[in-house]
Formats: sequence, structure tokens, C-alpha cells
Amino acid sequence: MKVAKGWGMALASVIAAALVISGCSGNGSSSSGSPGEEPKAGGTATADAGGAKPDISKYRKLKVYTVGNFPQKDSEAVIGEINKYLKEKINAEIDFQGLPWSSWAEKMVLAYQSGEQVDLTFAPNWADFANNVAKGAFLPLDDLLAEYGKGITDSLDPRFFDGGRVDGKIYAIPTNKEIGESHTIMFRKDLIDKYGFDVDSIHTLEDLEPWLQTIKEKEPGLAPIWLSGSGSDTLSYFDKTIPSMKENFRYELVAGAPAGIVLDTKTDKMIISSMESEAAIYRMRLYSDWFKKGYINQDAATTKTSAEDALKAGKTWMKFGSDKPDSDKEDSAATGIELVKLKGNDPEISTASVSNSMMAIGRTSVDPERTMMLLNLLHTDKHLVNLIDFGVEGRQYVKVEGKENFIKLPDGIATRADTGWAPGIEWMFGNQTLTYLWEGESPDKWEKFKEYNEKAHKVKSFGFNFNTDPVKTEVSVVSNIIKEYRPLLETGSLDADKVLAEYNGKLKANGIEKIRAEVQKQYEEWQAKQPK
Repeated sequence: MKVAKGWGMALASVIAAALVISGCSGNGSSSSGSPGEEPKAGGTATADAGGAKPDISKYRKLKVYTVGNFPQKDSEAVIGEINKYLKEKINAEIDFQGLPWSSWAEKMVLAYQSGEQVDLTFAPNWADFANNVAKGAFLPLDDLLAEYGKGITDSLDPRFFDGGRVDGKIYAIPTNKEIGESHTIMFRKDLIDKYGFDVDSIHTLEDLEPWLQTIKEKEPGLAPIWLSGSGSDTLSYFDKTIPSMKENFRYELVAGAPAGIVLDTKTDKMIISSMESEAAIYRMRLYSDWFKKGYINQDAATTKTSAEDALKAGKTWMKFGSDKPDSDKEDSAATGIELVKLKGNDPEISTASVSNSMMAIGRTSVDPERTMMLLNLLHTDKHLVNLIDFGVEGRQYVKVEGKENFIKLPDGIATRADTGWAPGIEWMFGNQTLTYLWEGESPDKWEKFKEYNEKAHKVKSFGFNFNTDPVKTEVSVVSNIIKEYRPLLETGSLDADKVLAEYNGKLKANGIEKIRAEVQKQYEEWQAKQPK
């Protein structure tokens, strides 16, 4: 994602800093030994791995880690059905470790450091993927992919593989979904209609101000904009401010680097956005102005309530989201509230966009081959993908009569959250194009995705991943400074100029220039290796 602010992924940097591992211990990745084994009579199971015909007569229990809205009330039933199916397919079951966002980062650090069994894990770029590779947390997958992952290589756009590649080797498999990124803001359709707002009239963030003033005056119980300084909800996800558009979105976030460092694509130099980008400074001042005008919830810097949760609770009329095809319909179904969205920028393919949702095989996996078979199924097996994403037919959803690929909530169920299985992990697992469509979604949704991916264009730094190891001490300190100041700057809660001066002073005093120089050095080395 190109940015004019350099703050949109600040939370990612905070999580990334927390996920730097100090070293991995354990017994390697041998598939022999006792962990995950159970005596199994016979060898009747089959492996749809595409190509290889491995011996799967020995039962395996694979430990799978992910993050989402956990715990879920009906987890036992859903995982039970998944395991019945996997037992038939590859003679394996999963020990499903669904972790809540609040503890995921810390628990994964401990898992990697302690040598705990990690067979398959969610490993996005923004969770310090490159450094975890450098520390030996994940296995290289090239050979496993060639032997047991034909379904993946046949179905996944080749551009995705760059997301999981480090030093020429593949260490993670991206989810088959939108390849580029663009973001948007969504609003309650009933209020859009009530006040005659025209979503097509909004071309910049500033264009929203009359809407916000109307909501403030006429809907006093609703926050015109809901921000959560402790979360990922940020106005910077909607990139279109007047200065950033004038600059033609010249700044790019740098994968793996602290959020304050961005690439100036006109000069090929790394800059510190809060000091050197007029567009970034403008945004901070705009947020401060909107906060003073009462457009932003007054507890924005401290609240842990996301915009989506605030929307569902009747505290606001908006939420943030992706501008991918049918995203407004997906979010309408998820929230139970009809939403419409603003038009975002054209999708851009960045290192982040092709790697923001990936699965890796842990170095401590009890059976990497069987784990790759599982991963291959996630990219090829429609039944398994929908079971993980949506739960059990008849419990969490029912088929729409006469429409084979469409589903809806069972009678008497108002929202997906009420079904007992709505962890919000659809974007993490396997091949999204295999998923059912919710009633009301476009029948040609996946054709739209194909068009969306085809029009996406690569950013200049695509393929570059910053390795923080040479400056890990400075990155750790700077990440903590970002964590401290981001809620104030991103929500406008205090005077922007005063907070920026204090923030920039702390960055300078704690190694931001050293980090910038290291990012520049690695970027130039990477550039020199690229095809001319």
C-alpha cells in the first residue's frame, strides 16, 4: 500500500517488535518420534497431495496455530468435524490453537523460543516473518511444495510466492485472495439514504467533513468517526487526502521496517515520515482538528473497542475495511447491518499485500510432509475450506434452496456471531475462491476478484523485506515509542504539533537515524540484485 502518512501499519510494527524471537530450540523437524503420534491400524486413508503418493499409514496429530475472535462457543463441534474429515483424507487430525488477538503475539514468541510443536502457523509478513525465518522458526518449503503441494502451485497466482520468499527460498504459502490492497470506509446505508449522502461525491478524506458535521448534529448518540488508538482502526487506511493526492501517493511503506520509515519513490530514499513528509504531518493536524470539532470519539486514544464492535453496539455509523470486491456485502453479512463503502485507490501489489496472510510450517513440526498435505488441501478442497471458514452445515449455516454455492444463516439466527463459530479467519486459510457465497453477495464475486487482481500494479519496493536483526535493539526501542505515541497522533487526541515535536525528539534520541541508514543500505543491496 502506498501511503502519504507512514502510519497506517504502526500496529503491525508494534506486533512485529513483540514477535522478534531470541532463538529457537528443539529437536529439529524430523518426522520420526513420539509427538503427535497415535497407533493407527491399517493405511486406508488417502492423501490428495497432487503428485506424490506418500505413506500415511501412521496417524498424526498436527498442531495448528491461528489468531482471530477466539474462543468460539461451538469450537469443539466444528473442530470435531474437521478432524473426522482429515482422518479420512490424510490420516491426521489437528490440535487447533485458535488464539485471541490480545495474547497471540506473546504466545507465539513463547512457542518459537521453547521449541514447542508448531506444525502449521499463521505467519504474515507484519508479524516479523522475515526475522522469524532468520531465527530458524520456519522450514523452507520449496521441496515439500514440489512434492506435496501441486494443488497450491496450480491454483495460486505466481506473484504471491514472492510474499513468502526469503533469500530465494519459500518459507510460507500466501492465502489465495486479492493480490493487491486498497482500503475504504463503510457507512450505514440507512443513514446514507436518510440524509441523501452520495458516496460517489467523496474523492478525498476532507470531502467527508459535511457528513461528519451532519451526523454530529442530527445523530447525537453516534460518533461520526470511531477510532481505537489501541487497535488497528485508523483514518490513514483511507489514503486520499488533498496533499497525498497532489504528491501522487509518492511514499511507500517498507515491509519489515518500523512504520515511521517510508520509501520516497521519487528519490529512492528512505525518509522518516513524521519529520519529512508534509502529507503525513498534515494528516496528524487534520485528525487533531477533527477531534476538537467532536467528529472523533473522545476516548479514541484509550478505547479497546474496534469500530466494527462500536458499529454493532450502536455507538457509530461507520467502520474501516478492504475495498476488495463485495467487501461491503461481506461486512454487511458479518455485522447484520447493511453497509455501503467509499471507493478506495486502485489496488497495489506490495510485499505486504502478497504476504499479509500466509501459513508457514514450523521447524519443530512432527511431520512436515503431512503438514504440507494439509496445506495443499486448504488450497484445493472446497469442503474443508468451508468447514473451517463457516462451520458445520445445519449448525452455522444452511444452503440457499436452488442456489448450490450460496449459504445463509439458519432460521432464528441474527448474525454469524450467534452461530457459535465466527472467528473471522476466512482471509487466513487456503483458497478463498473455494468458499461459499453468502446470500446477497454477487454471483460473479470471484470473477470480480480476478479482474481486481489483474488491474493491481506492483509498488516500487515489491519483494523487499527489511531484516531488523542488525538494528534489533534500536527497532525494539523505537517500536515502543511508536506504541506510546501512535494513539495520540492517530486519533488527534492532543495538539498535533506539540506531540509531534516530542515524538520526533524521542525517535532521534533512540536510533531512528541508524535504523533509516540500515533500511537504505539493505534496500540498495536488494535493488542491485534485481533484474535490469
